Amino acid sequence: MKTLLLTTIVLGLALPSFAETADEAAVRAAHEAFLKAAREGDGAGLGKVLADGLQYSHSNTKLENKQEAIAALVKTKGNFIVHEQKIHVYGKAATIRARITAKNPAGDINLTMLQVWIKNGNQWQMVERHTTRLPAQ
Repeated sequence: MKTLLLTTIVLGLALPSFAETADEAAVRAAHEAFLKAAREGDGAGLGKVLADGLQYSHSNTKLENKQEAIAALVKTKGNFIVHEQKIHVYGKAATIRARITAKNPAGDINLTMLQVWIKNGNQWQMVERHTTRLPAQ
């Protein structure tokens, strides 16, 4: 009985540290809004979640600003599958690091991704995005 009680107390103390904070949840929601807008080719939706000073870097070294990134995503309807996503919040800035698969008619591309998000008023917006192509497995 003492072991069960001790285990319950230890788990009760440990579980809150795994809970997602309100800011982490908000960043996750903003990222999901980005993914949805990209898949649907929704330029207005992308305009809301991408910051004006956006630097959108591709694994082929191409660098796009906000307008260029939106135009490309609207045209291609970017479809990304996110794996192993980790969100870290640092005050009014946050990072998302993940492994992603870009679904492409020419074949899937496996990438690592780093995004930087800023809190602009009450809204989180992506300000930087960089991907690196993973070697074929």
